[in-house]
Amino acid sequence: MQYKVYNGATLLTTLTDTKSYTVSGLTPLTAYTFGVIANNGLRDSSKVTVAVTTRGVQLTIPKALTVGASVTLSYVEYALGLVPIGSEPSGDFGGTAAKSITATVKSVSGSNSAVELTTDSVSFADGKAMTLNAAGVYVAVDGYKSIYYKP
Repeated sequence: MQYKVYNGATLLTTLTDTKSYTVSGLTPLTAYTFGVIANNGLRDSSKVTVAVTTRGVQLTIPKALTVGASVTLSYVEYALGLVPIGSEPSGDFGGTAAKSITATVKSVSGSNSAVELTTDSVSFADGKAMTLNAAGVYVAVDGYKSIYYKP
């Protein structure tokens, strides 16, 4: 038995004698429609589809927050101390693309809170853990990008 797996109208793969496939490279907070067509060697079945929306990027803040609450985070690219001076793009000294972003507290386990970004306007690695710095601000770093939470 073969299975053709689609993302919209695009054929992703054809599976033979297996019923499992992991789609990679998905974008946070994006709607997708996946479909599967089975083939028994003689003919194709009708395509069966499912529509899904990916979740937002999640971060862990080592502080117990209220599940369901919104928190405001600060996003900055090329912040001072994050990249060597002189290695940032021209005009980006001291940080650029600074903006406030919102996250929702999804769960709390002990003193750790999982928060999910509610915007796709920033690109940031999923699953980063924030750390508390000496100024009392929580920070996560992804290359030249950083997200801050000040309680």
